[in-house]
Amino acid sequence: MKKFQFDSVGNFDSHISNSIHGYDLLDSLIMNICSFFAKNGETILDLGCSSGRLLVKLKGFNSNIKCIGYDIIDHNFLESKKVNLKHQDITDKDFNLPSANIIMSIFTLQFLIYRDRVTLLKKIYDSLNRTGVFIVCEKEISSIGIYQDVFTFANYDYKKSNFTSEEILQKEFGLRTIMNCLSSGENERMFKESGFTRVESFFQSLNFRGWLCMK
Repeated sequence: MKKFQFDSVGNFDSHISNSIHGYDLLDSLIMNICSFFAKNGETILDLGCSSGRLLVKLKGFNSNIKCIGYDIIDHNFLESKKVNLKHQDITDKDFNLPSANIIMSIFTLQFLIYRDRVTLLKKIYDSLNRTGVFIVCEKEISSIGIYQDVFTFANYDYKKSNFTSEEILQKEFGLRTIMNCLSSGENERMFKESGFTRVESFFQSLNFRGWLCMK
């Protein structure tokens, strides 16, 4: 069985949409939230931006904002002069973020070791303007075993309409050594310890959750 690797996925955005039930709704919610905080002349950063698709959509919504995306894998970056996409490791000790009003991390932190997450979150907090926000989405684990099973297999049922059973299993084997999910409580505690005193969940689909963290 061939090991699943992110850089082997052809259309990465489509792959994620077919893997997470409600991903298109999440996209829409993020756009709506950004409309409250995207100030003219300010910067939006996307950490783990894949193709840069979301930034391009945000730039189309407000042409007076600056959009910068970072990703360690070149997911066939969209050709766009509207946004600045960088092929970069956000866990590098020399990685620094420019000041921004909105910073996004959409299903990215879960692939970092805990120490790197804490370091990055502190950089995110420090880089945000006084009225800035951090939009973060993560796959989480449930603190109750039966819920974990229900959510996991419900997600498998959704995936079966888009992938074969072998493809689903292949991905699970590939992810188990690189994905480090936390519980909702652990994630929220980590956000708050990084400086975000106001943390509110705005999305949940099974074991996928999104938070709005305000500085």
